[in-house]
Amino acid sequence: MPLPPPKLKKKDGGDDDDDDDDDDAVTGETRRYGGMLGIVPDGILGAFRCRGGVDELAIGPRRGLMRLCIEEGATVLAAWFFGTTDMLTVVQDPFGIMEWASRKMQAGMMGFYGRWGMPVPRRIPVSLCVAPYKCQKMDNPTKEDVEMVHNAVYGGLNKIYNEQKIYAGYPDRTLHIS
Repeated sequence: MPLPPPKLKKKDGGDDDDDDDDDDAVTGETRRYGGMLGIVPDGILGAFRCRGGVDELAIGPRRGLMRLCIEEGATVLAAWFFGTTDMLTVVQDPFGIMEWASRKMQAGMMGFYGRWGMPVPRRIPVSLCVAPYKCQKMDNPTKEDVEMVHNAVYGGLNKIYNEQKIYAGYPDRTLHIS
């Protein structure tokens, strides 16, 4: 049975809709249907920074995901898929017009190509590395708490990445988390 889209919390702590029966927002929906929610943290920015041969996770100053994880005491599985940035080449817009339009429309608008110059991915082996982190549940985490968890989650991912990149076939790569 497919899950309904999650309801997100507003900054004031309320739901994004007016009915009062669902005060748990994202985590309430995921708990009801099995307790797992997958999110790609870098979104459109990560897609526009994608370059073959470079592994980058472009998060920027956003920390809302880490705040939610702390408030719910969630286990975070930070992960990286080796090889995915080499499957397709994203056409880079030197003027940033496509990135600007994508942000305005909240949808990724970009060109890409793979084998034979077509939208067919190159045959690249893909490997996964995962860094688990269990957040301590807090009702009102401070900015310092959120930053500490952010550093622990992505620092752990960077450590696992560096330990496993040789086995994945990418000994010369580094993961840039920005």
